[in-house]
Amino acid sequence: MDDIIIRWVGETPTDAWGQLAAFTKDGSIVGQATYKRWEHKPEFTYLSGFFVDNEYRKHGLATDMMHKIFERLGRNRPYMVTLSGNLDRHFMEAIAAENDAPKLFEMLEDRSYKPMN
Repeated sequence: MDDIIIRWVGETPTDAWGQLAAFTKDGSIVGQATYKRWEHKPEFTYLSGFFVDNEYRKHGLATDMMHKIFERLGRNRPYMVTLSGNLDRHFMEAIAAENDAPKLFEMLEDRSYKPMN
């Protein structure tokens, strides 16, 4: 993991929107994450656009990116996620189970939501 750098990209991150990426030493992007204020309920922050290249999945990049967002925005706000498969579900359930996890909610197909922790 020493050769991977996670940093904010694009516009300066705000409470309403931000994007970060994980880079190798040669500048290749191997991970990415985005957050934005959820338009239907602005007190929620919607986490989206998380991906990590298969080769780097066991390096903890997704967890590190998630924690970087929590550090930037704080753990005292609710976060919303859409889960698209078993890998997403297992990952988010692990994040939700952490001792200092913020309140996490899963968005359902009808745009309702349920707590994950």
